[in-house]
Amino acid sequence: MERITVYCSSSTRASRHLHDAAEAVGRALAAHGVTVVYGGGSIGLMGALAQGCKAEGGRLIGVTTNRLVELEQASCDCDELEVYDTMRQRRKRLLELANGVLVLPGGLGTLEEFFEALVGRQLAEHGAPIGLVNVNGALNSLLLMIDDLVHHRFVRASARDLFFVEEDGVAAVKRLLRTPGGLVDPTRMVPSGPD
Repeated sequence: MERITVYCSSSTRASRHLHDAAEAVGRALAAHGVTVVYGGGSIGLMGALAQGCKAEGGRLIGVTTNRLVELEQASCDCDELEVYDTMRQRRKRLLELANGVLVLPGGLGTLEEFFEALVGRQLAEHGAPIGLVNVNGALNSLLLMIDDLVHHRFVRASARDLFFVEEDGVAAVKRLLRTPGGLVDPTRMVPSGPD
């Protein structure tokens, strides 16, 4: 894979082990010659991801908004920094650049990005494989919510096949690199009809 988009938090208040995991992911992607595409932030897990990537001599593409640049959250370490007017434009571009997607723990923005990527995969709008990095169970509540949606028949169980989960970031990178992409049959994924 040439480019992997990583979704993660910009919170500086997240636990140290989450920052360490993000840095390790950045290092691992760079070590495999993969360009890291991310939200362009200089702080929180985004900043740690960027630092890890650059420490290994990797290439970094940031995608952010004018508002976040004004808030001084954009990283100066990016080889390319694309700046858009809205978060919607930003999310679209992050996904357009992705040959694969990794989701690290994060807040509302990270969840929004994950679900946009997941629904896009479900509807065959893109074929990028998706991996979740569940560091110390930080994404357990998300996974339980998806299971609950399946239980109540809002989501087909086959939707779980659209992403994988690893606890270790480096293992997730290796797994994503060997996970084939490609479009799925959306009729197998949408919640209508029998299972």
